[in-house]
Amino acid sequence: MTYIAFLRANLRFIGFGFLLTFLSSYGQTFYVALYGTEIRAEFGLGHGTFGAVYSTVSIVAALALVWLGRLLDRVDLRPYTAVTLAALTGAMVLLSQAHSLWLFALALFVTRLCGQGLTIHIMGTSMARYFPRDRGKALSLSGLGLALGETVLPITTVALIAVIGWRDVWLGTGLVTAAALLVLVPLVLKGFASRHRDYLDRQTRPATGVGAGRDWTRMEVLRDPRYLGAMALLLAYPYVATGLLFHQAFIAEVRGWPIELLATGLIAMALMKVLTSLVIGPMIDRSGAVRLIPASAIPFIACFIVLGVSAHPLMPYVLLGALGVGIGMLQPIMSAMFAEMYGVRNLGGIRAMSVATMVLAAAAAPATFGFAFDLGVSIASVAGVCVAYMVLAALLAQRVLGAGNRRH
Repeated sequence: MTYIAFLRANLRFIGFGFLLTFLSSYGQTFYVALYGTEIRAEFGLGHGTFGAVYSTVSIVAALALVWLGRLLDRVDLRPYTAVTLAALTGAMVLLSQAHSLWLFALALFVTRLCGQGLTIHIMGTSMARYFPRDRGKALSLSGLGLALGETVLPITTVALIAVIGWRDVWLGTGLVTAAALLVLVPLVLKGFASRHRDYLDRQTRPATGVGAGRDWTRMEVLRDPRYLGAMALLLAYPYVATGLLFHQAFIAEVRGWPIELLATGLIAMALMKVLTSLVIGPMIDRSGAVRLIPASAIPFIACFIVLGVSAHPLMPYVLLGALGVGIGMLQPIMSAMFAEMYGVRNLGGIRAMSVATMVLAAAAAPATFGFAFDLGVSIASVAGVCVAYMVLAALLAQRVLGAGNRRH
């Protein structure tokens, strides 16, 4: 089925996934980092200290995601989504009013949990679960919402902060999310009950060759060498991407790049993510996501090679473009691989467990990158260590996944 035909048949539900990934922008590192200078000045924080606060709330959010994400296997999608977006709205309003560091950290925790964590988790689980034969297309199209956020929000947010201040901008984001919850979500979820009945009917039929032959439990997944080998590589991606995006202002200063140059470079990242996502979706539907996992390392490796070797003014577009290719591959591949390998009945729990570990990896980046920079470690050295690990992890994933698939 072509993208056009697929969209015509499933426009509302794909619109639901698209909306969730767009709203997840408010909890993503690239967005929070836009406020970094103002937040550090407001609370008197250094690079490492702010990174430590950010890492701490992200770690706690990841631990909460393990339990909350599993509930999606048992709770109706509609109230689950409503509660998530209501909490995200309240957290961003609280961010705009917080004048103490502990209250700011609490609001940031909920923003990270519901934005970067649960909204993406809802999208990935629902698209993989309700589209057994066009899973790649559904994940790719839904993921474009985040690309839209990365394209529109950096420039508009930087401009709005300069005009009305960072607190009022956070208040505005809360109002946008509230409007989406009250107006758009009921619209795009119209007809969901029928879709869910079809899913339950499929679960009563014998396996048809689409995805896993049986539904694995989380403990079985944790004992699978294929899972461990894949995650050894996949965990590197949120770590390196978060480290780069969170410290983008510092990197721009050292490299002599205007911060506006990185803001426009994020447009290149979003564009490459869109193009890659649209290409990778049909590839997943044709040949599966698992065999694409080792190849997903290539753009991330290229990104950090560029970061380490050049300060040319055009390099922000190159390195962020390469990062966009990698992220464009990652989201559809990761969500589809769990359904392919382990079935969909326990997909929410498996995916929540996996996403939580990736959030933990991402949470470690602001502090470790920040303290490394505070200690005088060069950008080139940090980039070199990241490249070396990703190369070794890709080789390990290739070997383990190949051997594991032959056994399974």
